[in-house]
Amino acid sequence: MQYSGRWSPGGPHRFSKVYSCLWWCFFLSAGRIDLPKAWFFFGLYFISLLFNMVIILKFNLYLIKARSEIFRGEMKWWDKLFAVFYIMFLFIMFTVCGLDVERLYISSTWIEFLTVGVIFFVVGWVFVMWAMVKNKVFETTVRIQKERNHRVVITGPYAIARHPGYAGMILFYGCTPFIIGSLYGLIPALLLAVVFVFRTYFEDRMLYEEFPG
Repeated sequence: MQYSGRWSPGGPHRFSKVYSCLWWCFFLSAGRIDLPKAWFFFGLYFISLLFNMVIILKFNLYLIKARSEIFRGEMKWWDKLFAVFYIMFLFIMFTVCGLDVERLYISSTWIEFLTVGVIFFVVGWVFVMWAMVKNKVFETTVRIQKERNHRVVITGPYAIARHPGYAGMILFYGCTPFIIGSLYGLIPALLLAVVFVFRTYFEDRMLYEEFPG
């Protein structure tokens, strides 16, 4: 797939739809909207999406098009499985957080958890965006991009972590229960992290078997 270089609304539109769905998922589960911690989290999330668009448009325009295509015909079976479980556990996490903080009142957190959550959020976001800027083939689908001269990236965050994008996403989403105030939300957050580890295993094996050199 070649990208013409023109900006496509597909990427931002898809990201905004995911954001809206998560918003509705949480507040419908909670049964009310006057929840300051939740609004604080979704405010941070929204600001991060705006910065994402600005940074990607400036440094890696191709990703606007590429990352708007989640399901591709050439996806590996394990990548399709990852996509399904990733979406499932993401929505389960926001549902559990909503039920926990307002309907079931199972757990509560202190201000220290909010502080830790914000730190995780910022660090995770920085790692993800840094990886997207440095890795010009940071697509949603795992594949060998022969048409784009795919090569190994060893600079920037890739000099620190083998999969900085995944590590950042684990922190980015794992902070959600801390900020919103639901300890039980950490259970699906942990399962979401396991799903990312599952993908890294098969992705590494694919690279060893199919990547030239």
